[in-house]
Amino acid sequence: MKAFPLIVLILLICGCTPSHRDSTQDVKQFYLSWMKNYTQDPDTPRETSALLQRYVAKEVIGRLALIDTLYEQEIVQADYFMYVQDYAPAWIPLLRVGQAQPFLGGEKLNLQLGTESAPIQLEVYTRWEEGRWKIYRVRDAGRHYEQPIYNAGEITRARAWSAEIAPEYEKMPK
Repeated sequence: MKAFPLIVLILLICGCTPSHRDSTQDVKQFYLSWMKNYTQDPDTPRETSALLQRYVAKEVIGRLALIDTLYEQEIVQADYFMYVQDYAPAWIPLLRVGQAQPFLGGEKLNLQLGTESAPIQLEVYTRWEEGRWKIYRVRDAGRHYEQPIYNAGEITRARAWSAEIAPEYEKMPK
């Protein structure tokens, strides 16, 4: 009889734990906002910063900020989240986000940007951070390529090259 209250207590505690939905809607909202933000004005750092803080893992934000400080780096050669340098606003309504699948404690989603005739296939990886789903990795699945933001060797080489050429850039008029 003493076990009955314990079982009831365990069931109550289990029922109180918040369950969180998968990351599909969060990823979709990020990409819709990301594309819309850049079609309106690519130089809106406050809106971009708030968007990144809401949907992107802190580690990615930090790595992209570090890479952005380096001169002539070849680590991020296009927009990290879309793997393009240019895109058309017409892509926004054509965005396709697949269903989230469990992946190493987080989730993986397949995403399609672009047009039907020239689609861009991406894999977006998310993890639960600060009480919400956040993007921590994006791969170009169509070309089997990933920008090496996590490659310590590439970052070290880029940092050294940047330090070497910095005096040349500092001489240039602003």
